[in-house]
Amino acid sequence: MAFGVGATLADEHGHAHPHFAPDVDAFHSLLAPIWHARPGKARSREACAKAGEMAKSAGQIGTADATALLASIGRLQSTCKGKPAGVDAAFFDVHEAFHQLIDAHPPGSQR
Repeated sequence: MAFGVGATLADEHGHAHPHFAPDVDAFHSLLAPIWHARPGKARSREACAKAGEMAKSAGQIGTADATALLASIGRLQSTCKGKPAGVDAAFFDVHEAFHQLIDAHPPGSQR
């Protein structure tokens, strides 16, 4: 099943992604605007402010294995509380975990 929403949202940020399942697209809609903002204190504050919402959304992903994504968000949340200077690096890890999730093929699928 293909949904156009993910590609549409991604195009707004200057890059295209394949059509996402609705649960993955919901997470992407939280991540993308923050990730594509200019790096700095404002983006780090926004990443921390939205970390709980990102964790909830990632926890609702059932069409892919979001274990690593959830772990990276947990590390982001911890960093937000104790090491504000490390937020950008922790947020980078969330972005990377998301890309690993979308690049993985479900069990039993053909490449």
